[in-house]
Amino acid sequence: MIRIVWIILLALPLELMGQGRITNFGLFPEFQLGFSAAENLKITGKIESQHGLVDKVSQEQADWAYYHNQTDFQGFVGTSLNPFVAITGGYQYRLESGSDNSHRAIQQISFLQRKGTYQMGHRFRADQTFAPNDPVEYRLRYQISIEIPIEGQSLDPGEFYLVFSDEPIYSIQSGESGLENRLVVALGHLSKGKQKFQAGIDYRTDRFFDADLRQRTWFKFGWYLSL
Repeated sequence: MIRIVWIILLALPLELMGQGRITNFGLFPEFQLGFSAAENLKITGKIESQHGLVDKVSQEQADWAYYHNQTDFQGFVGTSLNPFVAITGGYQYRLESGSDNSHRAIQQISFLQRKGTYQMGHRFRADQTFAPNDPVEYRLRYQISIEIPIEGQSLDPGEFYLVFSDEPIYSIQSGESGLENRLVVALGHLSKGKQKFQAGIDYRTDRFFDADLRQRTWFKFGWYLSL
């Protein structure tokens, strides 16, 4: 089962490269560390970075060349209202190649549902991005995610699981609207010591309101650690 999942995840970017008007593919590593600072107060730090490997415009020849796209440094402080609902506030600093670095304020509320052998998460997020010489960009986001254990009825240390998520994002900046969608399919492993490792495909489409529809496919892999 795990071998089949890996074959699908590795073959998917090649299929997506032949579609769309503007296509990018690259690597997307991330590291997340979370810990409890006080009773019912959780602090999370996260670093994620995008590294492009190939660009392709419409039917033109693909341009294979490494480039750094962006790196985000994020910090969050959250509290749980009950075992299934949490509210969080956060901040992001972005280093972006070819553009000014930016700051972002983040507010979110998340819900967790347990349904039989899998769990489903819902996340509602708003953020505001501030960059020099640019108007403030406002975004509204909704993410739905599903985590399914592969080995057994529940997820135990040492076992694998599947993650599926989809997140539409609406943005507005200086009166102009934008729409983006992010689809993630990943294989995860719950290790001992409250560690999770995940690897999969992060497929993003945007510029739906423009003539140059863009799709970006990232091979995403991450290490998530809770203390």
